[in-house]
Amino acid sequence: MATITLQYDARRKEAKELNTMIESSGLFLILKDETPNETTVHAIKEAKEGKTYKARNFQDMVKYLNA
Repeated sequence: MATITLQYDARRKEAKELNTMIESSGLFLILKDETPNETTVHAIKEAKEGKTYKARNFQDMVKYLNA
């Protein structure tokens, strides 16, 4: 299973709508900061170590996830 960490401006309507769409799709396990678990702690550690993929845009992210 791959882990994705998203950071977005919650004041932007488009970002909120995309986040809502991702959550409501039921395709993803959503891990919130309020309840950190082993997977969340591992993802944060990898992000701090720079082991991340930075997509250029939404299509690039989807292409990466489908690979």
